[in-house]
Amino acid sequence: TPERIAELRKQQEAQKLPPRYDRHCRYLSEEERAANEAEGKPFTVRFAMPLDGETIVHDEIHGDMVFKNANLDDQIILKSSGLPPYHLAHLVDDHFMGITHVLRGEDWIPSSPLHVQIYKALGWEIPLLYHVPNILGKDKKKLSKRRNAPSWSDFDRDGYLPEAVLNFITLLGWSYDDKTEFFTLDELIKVFTLDRIGPASGIYDPDKLEWMNGVYIRKLSLDELTKRTLPYLERPEAEGGLPDSVQRPLDVEYTKRVLALEQERLKRLGDASAKDAFFFVDELHYETPMLIQKNMDAERTRAALIQARDLLASLSEWEHVEMETKMRELGTQLQLKPGPFFGSVRVAVSGSNATPPLFQMMEVLGREVSMKRIEQAIARLS
Repeated sequence: TPERIAELRKQQEAQKLPPRYDRHCRYLSEEERAANEAEGKPFTVRFAMPLDGETIVHDEIHGDMVFKNANLDDQIILKSSGLPPYHLAHLVDDHFMGITHVLRGEDWIPSSPLHVQIYKALGWEIPLLYHVPNILGKDKKKLSKRRNAPSWSDFDRDGYLPEAVLNFITLLGWSYDDKTEFFTLDELIKVFTLDRIGPASGIYDPDKLEWMNGVYIRKLSLDELTKRTLPYLERPEAEGGLPDSVQRPLDVEYTKRVLALEQERLKRLGDASAKDAFFFVDELHYETPMLIQKNMDAERTRAALIQARDLLASLSEWEHVEMETKMRELGTQLQLKPGPFFGSVRVAVSGSNATPPLFQMMEVLGREVSMKRIEQAIARLS
């Protein structure tokens, strides 16, 4: 009965013994079984494991695994509800489905001797068994739902490319050689073999996945990058998109010019909104001290921005090469190093210290927006 099993477990825990059925009903006589059935007592069916000797489980990854039968339990193969648990159900299903290869996590190894003994009892051929290594976190603990292991929906939300995630996950426990890291799906189909799965657990390294995703992003054509990134930019601000004040749908050609500057440093498509919002918003929000770069003060910064404004206003063409050439000459005249001088201009037009190349960025922003923002920065420092 459940009550008796519960009491048995308490006794075993008190004696620091492994939880195991004590085979109380294994040797019931036919008369005792018939009497129990006549009384309508609930029952389960357990598999009678051999009591001595060894059960050898041949695994294609781990080789021959030997288990002492004296240490094995008589597991339930039919519950009191009349339904079979996984141990029997999967095995019968696999047999009648003609399954030849069984792959499952290595945490199922302790159950494998039971499965082998059931196959033998039924006289069925045992399929090839592969107990694949688990995926571990950096703390060397198994990833699981309980430990917030990421799912595809998490990767998709953050802007990981499916092909990058597939490539990354394939290499967790499998390798083609000691140097090849990147595979297309077609290449994987050609080279993937089960014999190259190793017994060591793979380590889920989110930093490496992010790096690999960045490599895949850089391989995309600009048209494809734009097509894939637009949904992330246009989703609601609360879901990681651009500020809700930005009108949707976005101008595709303008967005393409923005992403052409961002592609080299973008690691996740979902990051584009935060990195590039200044290209799309009407007003910038930043702290005024950000304009004042190293070894500068407010007065010198304001004077430098006024000179930059006047120079940029005089240009006949709004083109990044011309802008950079003239601005470097101006910096030399003002005895300002390019770093702090251009840094102040960068913050003025973007509200950020980390952006794509300054003058290419200003070319995409356009003369009107760039000049307006520089004027606003000068006013902040007044």
